[in-house]
Amino acid sequence: MQVDFDFGETRHVKIKIHSCKGDPFEILSASYSLTAKGCTEPEDSGASVIQEHVIDQVITPKRRGTYKLVITYRIADETLIEKVEVRVM
Repeated sequence: MQVDFDFGETRHVKIKIHSCKGDPFEILSASYSLTAKGCTEPEDSGASVIQEHVIDQVITPKRRGTYKLVITYRIADETLIEKVEVRVM
């Protein structure tokens, strides 16, 4: 998944989680980290907002370029990770 930002924007990035088997589930917790390409330390990180099966985080990239947004969430005894490329122009 890829999201484009204009420099200076603050926006929500939401991902919808679904069960491939159609089983009911609950997202127990979710967090995110936003790291600029070529850097090892995240520029931003924190808890995500969970709204039923949607995970929402508000981010404000601080410079132009490419970022990696990593969303980590827990369902039952599993920890899952989604990655989103964020391009800031």
